[in-house]
Amino acid sequence: MRIDKGPVINAQKYPADTLSLFRAFKILLPWNTLSISLAFIILSFLYTGLVAPIYNFGGMVSNARADWYIELLLLIIISFLLPRKVRRPSELYNWLYFCVLLVPAAVLSAQQGSDRIYLFLMSLGLLFLIIFYHIFSFFILKKRRYGKYNHGTLPFYSVMLFVFFVLIWLSISVRGNFNFNFQEVYNYRFKISAQIPYLLRYLLPLASSTLVGYLVALSIERKRYFSLFVIMVTGCLFFIFSSHKAMLFYPFIAISGYFLFKFSRPYMIVVWGYSLISCLILIFHNKIYYFSSLIANRVIFIPSHINFYYFSFFSDHDFMLWAESKVSFGLVDSQLPMPAMKYVGGMMTGNYNISANTGWIASAYMNGGVIGIIIYSAIIALIYVMIDSWAQRYGKEFVGTAFLIPVLIFTVSADLLITLLTHGLVVLLFLFVSTSLLLKAYKYLFLNEKGGFSNA
Repeated sequence: MRIDKGPVINAQKYPADTLSLFRAFKILLPWNTLSISLAFIILSFLYTGLVAPIYNFGGMVSNARADWYIELLLLIIISFLLPRKVRRPSELYNWLYFCVLLVPAAVLSAQQGSDRIYLFLMSLGLLFLIIFYHIFSFFILKKRRYGKYNHGTLPFYSVMLFVFFVLIWLSISVRGNFNFNFQEVYNYRFKISAQIPYLLRYLLPLASSTLVGYLVALSIERKRYFSLFVIMVTGCLFFIFSSHKAMLFYPFIAISGYFLFKFSRPYMIVVWGYSLISCLILIFHNKIYYFSSLIANRVIFIPSHINFYYFSFFSDHDFMLWAESKVSFGLVDSQLPMPAMKYVGGMMTGNYNISANTGWIASAYMNGGVIGIIIYSAIIALIYVMIDSWAQRYGKEFVGTAFLIPVLIFTVSADLLITLLTHGLVVLLFLFVSTSLLLKAYKYLFLNEKGGFSNA
């Protein structure tokens, strides 16, 4: 039996004493802790030096704590609960929650002087998710043999035709109102949204986000690079006709995700990327004002800042109890004069036309407090177990990328139930469930031994 001893180091190039020092340095140096600490410090400078005094979205303030190291210590403790090496899609998803939400939230807690309970609630959500995942995986997750061409049973051209159909319908419905300018998106978006039919409003997020990510993953897995190029162009067209910036980036996020899954520690790339981009923004923000505003403000800090506001507001007001969702069957009435996202956006900015979109953790607290967080974390853990199960059959890179976009959506900007229904996560889950059942039936009826399909 071959024992993997790690990377081979050329003994002729390095003397014995240098080899011993190299191995000791590699083992003893806590790279995760150092990288997270560095990112925390750099993001703190970014927030106090640029984001709070210049962009100042929704009442951002700079009121640093003297004991800011408590937030950093909490981050380091949580990082030890996450795996060092990513072997399953769910492990990278949890690390993305940590990097995208918890690290900026810790910076906000330390530099704003916000109530620490908000950061603890976000940490608690991740902890519940990990616990439920281990419970469900013990009963559900089984070791499966990976078939290289098992993904050949998954639909490709039919899904692509559906995406094209939605794109063409959108292009006809906007009646010439299209936009190429990032800074003009809000001048076009509401006008375009009012023109398109109700059914198209429902199909558009499904086609432009979830299914685009699925097609990107399948194109790379099957090495259909022309199809990949077409999907990238499709994402650009969705942005032009809808004025939703995210639709432009979804194909590129999915492509990046596919290659992130090939690394054993992809979260380190995310942490280092945040640190490097933050340094560049601090140095060149006057020359790249719009880019620095988009990244430093909108991408890094606003999601956690909005989460904090939801926690603060619904700690002093009644929970929504899913009054705005169809799962309540109309039995619960909202106590707010308008949809919660617009009301919170108006409370934060003074403009009630601005929607404060938030992810699953704040939406769960808004609807049911800590009980809501427990319910949502259990549902997400079950979804993650299903994704990891399919990853054993179809491959980690492909399945992880196929679900990456909806996972990011419900992590950062949409309620879990909205992601399931409006953004089409439930459609993608059904697609994999039905295809897996078809694969099992085919093997049972026509094959007497384990194996995959030929790639069609």
